[in-house]
Amino acid sequence: MEQLNLFEQPSSLSSTATKIKAELIEGYGSPTELSFGQFKNIKGIDRHPLWGNIFTTGDILELAGQQGVGKSYFLYKLIFALTTGGEFFNNSVPSPNKVLLLDGELPIDDINQRFEQITSIATAQEISLLDNNLNIINREFCGGMMKNICTISSNDELFEKMCQHDIVVIDSLKTNSFGSNISNADDVADLISLFLKLKAQGTTVIYVNHLTKSQTVLGSVDFDIINDVTIALSFDPKRTVDCRKLSILKGRKLGEQEKQPVFYEFSPITPGIPFYRI
Repeated sequence: MEQLNLFEQPSSLSSTATKIKAELIEGYGSPTELSFGQFKNIKGIDRHPLWGNIFTTGDILELAGQQGVGKSYFLYKLIFALTTGGEFFNNSVPSPNKVLLLDGELPIDDINQRFEQITSIATAQEISLLDNNLNIINREFCGGMMKNICTISSNDELFEKMCQHDIVVIDSLKTNSFGSNISNADDVADLISLFLKLKAQGTTVIYVNHLTKSQTVLGSVDFDIINDVTIALSFDPKRTVDCRKLSILKGRKLGEQEKQPVFYEFSPITPGIPFYRI
């Protein structure tokens, strides 16, 4: 496709003209300076809501949680909603999305068993959508180790596969980066570079992290700089023994009222694995 030269066609770029997609402008992908008169006529990636108003196309979302809080069930329920155009936690997904799950955590049978529980009361159409819209790269199927995501470049085959999906889910940050140290400045920089390159392509990134016993998110604080949304799942024994708390620690598009904690319980032995808001 022939690139449009923004600088040679100033007369065609009035304030009322249809905006031109950034990737069609000569100089895209390089540090080319633009006057505001030129910049205001450029359109970025198409953005639309993906899960209520919590996150949108091209966002970077961190899901952190304590050990045993139910991160995997929460994550799989969210994936089910994202791939089928369903609803989860009173937040709807407008339409089905293509999702790539990089799973460095669980064995094949554990993943299948959990999805079987979730889909046990699903409709045939929902199961068909999940089958067709979810792709998985799994640690066990890879022979025990996942590719270190800190080493992925723009020319890597896996990067191309990521860009072919609407959403890339990384479970978890630590188990998909063996051989690197996600507290080390260089390795953190490599991960941030990967996430931002995916974001620029319009691919949403959801990565799973862990909370320490002191409720601190594992890894460098630099990750929080690039996060559009940070969600923490934790126990709240002050309410009930089985009570969990969902806290939105960061949400660029959310007001303070929308970031109020949500308390819930869930039942992993009940068909469909329901989550009950308290």
